Amino acid sequence: MSKVSVIVPYHKGPSYLEECVKSIENQGLSDLEILIVDDRGGHDVPESVLKAEHVRHIVLEEEFGAKGRQEIPVRPFGVAVARNTGVRYASGDYLYFLDADDYLWGDALARLVKLADEKKAKVVTGNRYSTWFRPISFTFDKAGADTKIDGIVPLQGNTLKNVLNRRFTVQHLLIQKEYYDSMKFEFDVYNTFYSDVPVVARMFAGAAGDMWADGGSIYVWRRRNDPVHMPALCQQKGKWRSGEFIEAYEAACKCLEEDGGPQKAYLLGALNWWLCRFTLRKFPRQIKGKRAVRYTKNLQKIKDEEFGQMNKRFRFLQRMELKCIRRGNYRMAALAGKLVHIWRKKCGIFGKPIQYWRFLDKLVFQKMRIREDWVFVESFFGKSYSDSPKYLYEYLYDKYGDQYRFIWCLNRRTREVKGRPSICRRHSLRYVYYTARAKYFICNTRQPAWFKKRKETVFVETWHGTPLKKLAFDLEDIHAVSQDHKKLFYSQSKEWDYLVSANRFSTDVFERAFCFPREKIIETGYPRNDILYSEHAGRIAEEVKRELGIPKGKRVILYAPTWRDNQFYEKAKYKFTLVLDLERMRREFGNDSVLLLRTHYYIADRLELSGLDDFVYNGSGYGDVSRLYLVSDICITDYSSVFFDFANLKRPLLFFAYDLEDYKEEIRGMYLDMEKELPGPVVQTNDELIDALRHLDEVTEQYRERYERFYDKFCHIDDGNAAERVVQAVFGGR
Repeated sequence: MSKVSVIVPYHKGPSYLEECVKSIENQGLSDLEILIVDDRGGHDVPESVLKAEHVRHIVLEEEFGAKGRQEIPVRPFGVAVARNTGVRYASGDYLYFLDADDYLWGDALARLVKLADEKKAKVVTGNRYSTWFRPISFTFDKAGADTKIDGIVPLQGNTLKNVLNRRFTVQHLLIQKEYYDSMKFEFDVYNTFYSDVPVVARMFAGAAGDMWADGGSIYVWRRRNDPVHMPALCQQKGKWRSGEFIEAYEAACKCLEEDGGPQKAYLLGALNWWLCRFTLRKFPRQIKGKRAVRYTKNLQKIKDEEFGQMNKRFRFLQRMELKCIRRGNYRMAALAGKLVHIWRKKCGIFGKPIQYWRFLDKLVFQKMRIREDWVFVESFFGKSYSDSPKYLYEYLYDKYGDQYRFIWCLNRRTREVKGRPSICRRHSLRYVYYTARAKYFICNTRQPAWFKKRKETVFVETWHGTPLKKLAFDLEDIHAVSQDHKKLFYSQSKEWDYLVSANRFSTDVFERAFCFPREKIIETGYPRNDILYSEHAGRIAEEVKRELGIPKGKRVILYAPTWRDNQFYEKAKYKFTLVLDLERMRREFGNDSVLLLRTHYYIADRLELSGLDDFVYNGSGYGDVSRLYLVSDICITDYSSVFFDFANLKRPLLFFAYDLEDYKEEIRGMYLDMEKELPGPVVQTNDELIDALRHLDEVTEQYRERYERFYDKFCHIDDGNAAERVVQAVFGGR
């Protein structure tokens, strides 16, 4: 095969670069060079990349003067400069452009090289898929295909147009170096975002008849899920983005007018489609004034028939908006744009009452004075009267009940609530009213995305557990429904005034994973664990047994599995398959034991427990899991944080992690080495679990020292007085 020069512009993101280079190395091409063109000075390029067999590291230097065009400062670095520099250093028969945060799937590049050699082609390409995931987590059912090229076909006509309609870029193009040099292609270094548009237009126009596509060659365009610390170029706010686009568009059109070749109509059609889509997306926020006139003139150049055909692909209001922009009627276009915005909201949550209550919140409630004696409390999105918010509330009620008015967010009323606080449903009008006026807001999950804390409000975030699974900014892949997880976490955590931590380990994790100031973290232990040290613990355990109907004298085995990020129906509704063999458990231990089942509140499935009524007791709907710990003699869990709390009782713990390898490597990742640090055995089959239960005394003795070390590290602060310490930290001055 011919030699290939792969040009990889690099700015930041060492883990992305490492996986990108690894995917190139795995192509099995012996005659290969990988040119990493770096504008960061080389200080964060991984050692494994620098040591790779085919890698050549090129560090950009400033080669330009102080100013270029009058209106735009010179950009001595960037993608365009990196690509131009890479081409100068390239020595291969073919050039291939790959972004540092993307990667190749399978033998993508090898297939292109083989096709180019066989067809003597000037340009070849393949399919491109977009994903949020690393190569280890990539699946086609969670990826989107830009185009679907089947087999090996000439890149011309509608095939060419379909490709360009989705990606007008040099990504995933293998280009004959001799052809590239003869055309004297050059990326515009003053265009940050769209420098490759004119190059691609000229390239395809000049190579007509010598272009091919292989549908089996797959380029994976990886989206970045951390726009806060590691944004991709397309996630950065570009001051010149709309100006740069129109310059690139006009330059590409000019090239095609001079020498468009036989593919001119298809190339212009794709360019005009990009122009229409971009105009709708950026008007009127970025496209206004003289720039709007420029867009209007270019839209007017599109033939009426072609414009009409493209316009049919948009919704009615978008068609109306685009027509108005084309005519220069910007006021009417802006009105149509607002209607489009409203329509999109209506398809989402506009039709729900909360959208109207937010309107009242902004205009009325936020302007009313803060009530200094109001304390608003919420636990698990209003689903239960439980967790640390419950025990903070009860401590405040017992000690200072006459000084405050308490408001509880509860979607269902419950008799368990102490005292007579005001009750409201989440996202109701009263909810919005109380959250806008209460001085104190106590919560154990993230607040609603629409919630905007007032300066006078004191927000106390208790969180809901010591983390075993990686959180927020420590996550590589987000397998949950929304990929805005990190962005939302960042903006919401900025509104917390206090974050409760159970131990030093949690403090370290929260500071890093939540990007939260250490001085705002109060290391007090969890108020929810105060009950575990209560002098009334025995009496409470008897009450819980009566409530659940658990027979006296039987050993209680608590099974508390968590949810899986990658198995869901919709947001906050997760699938769950019960792997534990309940029937076998009953046969083995039903004479002297019962199983108390407690699933995570995210899990939407109703588990089939018919015929097991005398052995399995479902505590999933029980409000306060801390009370369940008191009745449990043994706890079986997987990756749930319940074992950190249960360990306060120093009772046996077993870990039924049947999908351990998938979970720790692909789904979520761990802070602890489960097999070396946890205070009990990690088992992966029903046979192993039952064997551990049969020999529980031996297992307990085997893990005694590790349990003590674990207790000293994670449970040493909890002593029954955590609620008092939190209240002193937050309310002490008052």
